[in-house]
Amino acid sequence: MIALIGYFVLASCLGFCVGALAQPAQANQCYSTAETRDQIAAHGLSEPLRSIQKAAAHFQAEALGAKLCRRDDAFVYEISLLRRDGKIVRSLYDAKTGQIVESKAAKEREN
Repeated sequence: MIALIGYFVLASCLGFCVGALAQPAQANQCYSTAETRDQIAAHGLSEPLRSIQKAAAHFQAEALGAKLCRRDDAFVYEISLLRRDGKIVRSLYDAKTGQIVESKAAKEREN
């Protein structure tokens, strides 16, 4: 009987672990241009141009593109920039506050 209970406990733990691994680490949903306008109006988000200009000045780089995404209940602008040395930098800016959340050079991401 004890062995049977141990088996069920082990089986349920394995099922839970496999289920947890199958879930993405961060829920990430990105929006189209029209959806971005709707989300900005609905949630009082900052305009993307402000974050793009901040990122370009901060990294001394040219902005290649930006998109609004939702990560774990937070809206962020994912901004891609091209630095003068040819490296692409991807940065995340909080869409409400305009503050930088994260940035990574493309080469750093590959290593």
